[in-house]
Amino acid sequence: MTINQTLTTKILKYSLWGCLYLTLLMPLLVSSKFIFPFITLKTIYFRIIVEIAALLYLLLALSVASYRPKMNQLLWFILGFGAIVFLTSFTGVNPYRSLWGTIERGEGFLFIAHLIVFCFILSQTFKNRVEWLTFFTVSVVVSILVAFYALSQKYGAAWVIVNSAGERFASTLGNASYLGAYALGHFWLSVLLFWQRKELGWKIVFGLTALFEIYILFATQTRGAMVAFILILFCYFLIYFITLKNRKIKKIFLSGLVLIIAAIIFIFVNKNAVWMSHGPFQRLVSISSQTVTAESRLYASDSSWRAWQDRFLLGYGWENYNVAFNKYFHPEIYRDNGSQIWFDRAHNTIFDVAIATGIVGLVIYLGIYLAAFRILFALIRENYYYNFNLSLAAGAFLSAHFIQNIFVFDSLPTYIMLFSVFAFVAFLASEKKQAALAAPVPKPLNLYTLVIGLFVLLVLISNLNLKPAQANLKGITGLKEIYAGHFSSAIQNFDQAIRMNTYQTSELRQKLADGVLAHNNKDYVPDEAAIKRNFEYAFQAINDNIKAAPNDVQNYIYLMVLYNAASYLDANYAQQAIIYGNQAIALSPTRQQIYFELGRAKINQGNVAAGTKDFQSAVALFPKNLDAHWNLLTAYIISKQDQLAVDEYKRMLALGLSEDSGTLERAIKLFAGMRTSSAVVNLYQRLLKLNSNNAEQHPL
Repeated sequence: MTINQTLTTKILKYSLWGCLYLTLLMPLLVSSKFIFPFITLKTIYFRIIVEIAALLYLLLALSVASYRPKMNQLLWFILGFGAIVFLTSFTGVNPYRSLWGTIERGEGFLFIAHLIVFCFILSQTFKNRVEWLTFFTVSVVVSILVAFYALSQKYGAAWVIVNSAGERFASTLGNASYLGAYALGHFWLSVLLFWQRKELGWKIVFGLTALFEIYILFATQTRGAMVAFILILFCYFLIYFITLKNRKIKKIFLSGLVLIIAAIIFIFVNKNAVWMSHGPFQRLVSISSQTVTAESRLYASDSSWRAWQDRFLLGYGWENYNVAFNKYFHPEIYRDNGSQIWFDRAHNTIFDVAIATGIVGLVIYLGIYLAAFRILFALIRENYYYNFNLSLAAGAFLSAHFIQNIFVFDSLPTYIMLFSVFAFVAFLASEKKQAALAAPVPKPLNLYTLVIGLFVLLVLISNLNLKPAQANLKGITGLKEIYAGHFSSAIQNFDQAIRMNTYQTSELRQKLADGVLAHNNKDYVPDEAAIKRNFEYAFQAINDNIKAAPNDVQNYIYLMVLYNAASYLDANYAQQAIIYGNQAIALSPTRQQIYFELGRAKINQGNVAAGTKDFQSAVALFPKNLDAHWNLLTAYIISKQDQLAVDEYKRMLALGLSEDSGTLERAIKLFAGMRTSSAVVNLYQRLLKLNSNNAEQHPL
């Protein structure tokens, strides 16, 4: 049975176009109704649109020969990368996580597969440069909307769903680094459109959008993106200056080169000026290997290199960087409770790909870029005047994106942007072949194929997207119930979400544990028996996580913290914390938090001497870590070693402990039992001097 071919071809074509354009709206999507509001809705939306597009493309390719695959080296490398991500998912340390990904990142092979399908379909669908320019124009328009959202966040517009933290722009992408990469890419797309659009009005529009993207880029204060922008812009101007014959135009590009150099010199000469400390260049001029961020990235790179050597050929599997990082954890990264120490990315795409897929995957990944550049260079050699501006702008986009990814990693919106350009370059490789094809004669569409395709599509949308979305919504409802103190209802919601058995289960269990740790106390739950039941449910949830991912040390630490928090309810809980702590040390022997929790568990058992040794071990891992010293100081006071406690506090001051009112009040509470020491009196005197206007609040 068939459907009229004349009717279906246009419907399929324009429906497919509609899907491809709809993917460009993904960066705008934010919903506070989901866990990770900047990620979850984007991920689900993109996957559903791509799944619909895949069915439409399949039906169109079966009907019209010109839409059937036209392969080239770039597309083979992209497909090869998907294949190696899939293969290493099974050879890695956690196949389930590699295949399905996490809520927080929205990646995994599932997303990579959708991304590759999107790229492939895009490369086969648009048939000429005009169609591509329209597609990129819409992408730039969306980027302007994203930028205006960032401005709305900055100025506190009432309609903004989620406000941005701090001075740096983040917009609907949720992270300043992501927005910086997104603006950087759309600057070069604006440049490409500026050269390709012939009308003066369009050139003015894209000239202005390019300038606006520069403003947004620097407002994000993203160092990697700013460095990539300056470096590639300089190279871009230099190439034009060298290659152009027209002397007047050469002078324009020479002036641009001089201006870039002068601007860099001016900025760095004035880096200590007062006006510089609050401007968009403050983070750029503060680039140094001595900053906390830079040190953390360097330590993460060292951990990455050491871990990569263990699995050099095929890596740890996609989305398993956390295991590699924890195995060779640098204790210097942990400075205090606010430190970002759960790295699931190397903040360097080269290391991310190498750790995930080994040297095989890295070679294929680099091959994607090399194949793209090869196509662009071939176009220039083929027809310099027709292709030079286009190829140079596309090459600048890819170069800038690659360089900034040395300092960060892709997010969902930047992935879409990047693979759209890869698809465009793949189209350029076969542009002549497509132009030479005769007008297509559509074949009748088989109705059975349509019915089967729709059935498969509905199954995929339901199981890959709607079911995880429902679990996510149940999870956030559970969190809200916990915050309200309604634990029975909260656990019921979490239980329903977990029983759905989606890829979100692991993080939902962790969110449950976070809620229990924060609110499962007498302020929220008056019944001690109920408090214990809530803890028991959390214990079981994290135990299930450990069974599912025995190499992930984070779950062991979650369980230790839970057992220590509940140890006042049952003496056996402290021993359980010790058992899991010993297993955790085997996975991450240099992570101080494990020793903190081991020490607390042993002190809870009454074995203060053994607990003190664990705190001393934590201090030895990184002597500048003040949290470790606070723990050791507490152990000395509990064990009545007064002089050692006083000496430890002095050591902390020497290490740079800021003696503000909060620090002094914390120290006074700890030293309160040391009546034979003058330490408490001295602390009170310093506190009273600091808060002389409120001395009556701190009587001796």
